[in-house]
Amino acid sequence: MTAVQRFKHALGEFQVKEGVVAQIFQGYETVSDRSKKETRAAFFIQAVERMEALLDRELCHEIRDACACSKGGWRLKAMQKIAKECEGHSVEQKLQAIGQVTYMGNPVLNEDGTITAGIGDVGGFPCPCPVFDGVALEQAVSKTYCYCCAGHFRHHYQIALGKRLRTRDVVSSALESRGKEPCRFVFEILE
Repeated sequence: MTAVQRFKHALGEFQVKEGVVAQIFQGYETVSDRSKKETRAAFFIQAVERMEALLDRELCHEIRDACACSKGGWRLKAMQKIAKECEGHSVEQKLQAIGQVTYMGNPVLNEDGTITAGIGDVGGFPCPCPVFDGVALEQAVSKTYCYCCAGHFRHHYQIALGKRLRTRDVVSSALESRGKEPCRFVFEILE
C-alpha cells in the first residue's frame, strides 16, 4: 500500500464516518500516490489539519500511527535478526543493538520505562518522509502527521524487543519545526 492508500485504509479501520472522510479529502477527491509530489504533500498538510479539527486528538494520532510505511524489507529482517540474537537479553541491550542498524534511530530507555527514539541528533536536516522529500514547504506541518513515522519505528522496535509498544508522543519533528528540530518519538512498553 502507498501513502494515500494507507491513510484511506486507516480512516476506515478506525471507523471514521464517510461524511468526515469526505471533509478530510475535500478538494483532493482524486488524489492518489500517482499525483504530483507537491499535490500529495499539499493534500496531507490540509488532510491532517482537517482531521485534527474534526476528530479527537488521540484518534488522529492512532490513525496516523497506523499509516506507518516501510514495515518489511531489510529493516524487518534486521529486527528479526536482533530478536533472535538478543533473545533473553535486557531491553537496554536490545535497544543498543537496534541503534547499530542504519536509519533505525538511537533508542534510549528512559528512567520512567519509556523509550525515546528518532532521527537526527540535532535539527538542520530535511524530513526523510517520501511524501515530503524534495518538496519546498512554505508552512510547518502538524506533528500529528509524523505519528506515521513513529508508527514505522514502533513496528520495528516491537519485533526486535519482543514487546508491544504504544506511541505516547511525537516530541519534535523536522516537518513541524521546518528542519530546526530532530524527529523524536516516545514509546510506552505495554507488556
